[in-house]
Amino acid sequence: MKRPFLAAVLATTTVTSALFGVTTAPAASAQDLPFTIPQLRDPATGWYSGQVPTHIDGAPVPVPFSPDYLVGYISDRSAYEHGIYAEVNRLFPELRDRRPDVMDSNRAQVVAINNAAESDPARIRSAQIDASASSEELLFALSEGLGEQFGTYFRTALTEGRLPKTQFLLGNGYLARTGGLASSTFVEKEIFKYPRPHMAMPDKIKRYNPPGKELYLTSKSFPSGHTNQATLMTSLLAYMVPEVAPQLHYRGALAGNSRVVLGVHYPLDVIGGRMSGQAAAADRLNDPKMRDALNQAAAELRAEIEWRAGKPIRDLVASDKPFVPTPTAVSQATAWNNYDFAPIYHRDAPMIVPQAAPTLIAGSFPELNHHQRAQIIAQTASAAGNPLDWQGPGGSWQRVNLAAASAAKIRVAEDGNVTVLK
Repeated sequence: MKRPFLAAVLATTTVTSALFGVTTAPAASAQDLPFTIPQLRDPATGWYSGQVPTHIDGAPVPVPFSPDYLVGYISDRSAYEHGIYAEVNRLFPELRDRRPDVMDSNRAQVVAINNAAESDPARIRSAQIDASASSEELLFALSEGLGEQFGTYFRTALTEGRLPKTQFLLGNGYLARTGGLASSTFVEKEIFKYPRPHMAMPDKIKRYNPPGKELYLTSKSFPSGHTNQATLMTSLLAYMVPEVAPQLHYRGALAGNSRVVLGVHYPLDVIGGRMSGQAAAADRLNDPKMRDALNQAAAELRAEIEWRAGKPIRDLVASDKPFVPTPTAVSQATAWNNYDFAPIYHRDAPMIVPQAAPTLIAGSFPELNHHQRAQIIAQTASAAGNPLDWQGPGGSWQRVNLAAASAAKIRVAEDGNVTVLK
């Protein structure tokens, strides 16, 4: 893609929520979600309207970021070509244009998953919630991954305005400070130009619109913007609270699968959205200023939750009801890493870990160095050869399996090499 084309796309686009990856579906109402959604916050302070916290003896004192944290992040621009993430999904045009077998599988899988959901109303409902949770309520919906009590404490703290730094970085859906154009999928969709399943196969896709809402968008399909944003957010939350990292990575993957359940995205769209979301999260964590901001938000979040729980987060997680058990989180996220695509490239290709990726598990393995974390990602990677598995320089985001990597039990040898224990 030439730079003039990118400039033309941006110059002729209305700057709305669509700029950040989607045309936003109607927001979920309070009765749609299993918890209450607060009113819009003041973007200047990060606090919800009318919810500036009062002083409580013994409680942490919420302090928003100073103005110098509003701008100045090198990760606002992707580390990849043209400042976006199309390069992460560079194999898609080859699949689209020259691999009818892969695209036939792509279509068959979305039809099968979408049609099978007709007998599972609960799964349809959760998919509808994920589809609607694209603005203020996105962080609330994904917070299920923290666990039952942990999630309740977290949502209460957000509603009371006691997590201004966390809200500022993560809590504004597609306009979150950790998001933005570089980590959206808007330009990529215009580059790849692939129609959504419900538009390409209207007679085969069942529509599961809730009453009074339209979830079936007309924008392009590849990659999935909802998956991108859910992955970005859960990857950064997993860095901040590594005690529940596998569950958070699973929750992000579940949000991606919701797109296939509804029939608004293909499995390849979801895999591509996960890849670009992880790459964007890695760019954020490799940006010194943004990592400092995320560390401050993590300290704020952890202090608040430990005050509410009256015990360390590790103890809270140990006594809490998890969103799903860790083995379930790992096994299901692993299955969704590839869906049911047959390998088409070298199956014995070594895993080339993207240079930026090891920082994504720094929260889970703070005592290890970059090379040691890369060894964990390599040893927990998905199988080689799947359709979006780039096996050349730069490495394969398709094979990165953060749920498995963050849950890994390891042994460090005297020479510093890391072995993931089976």
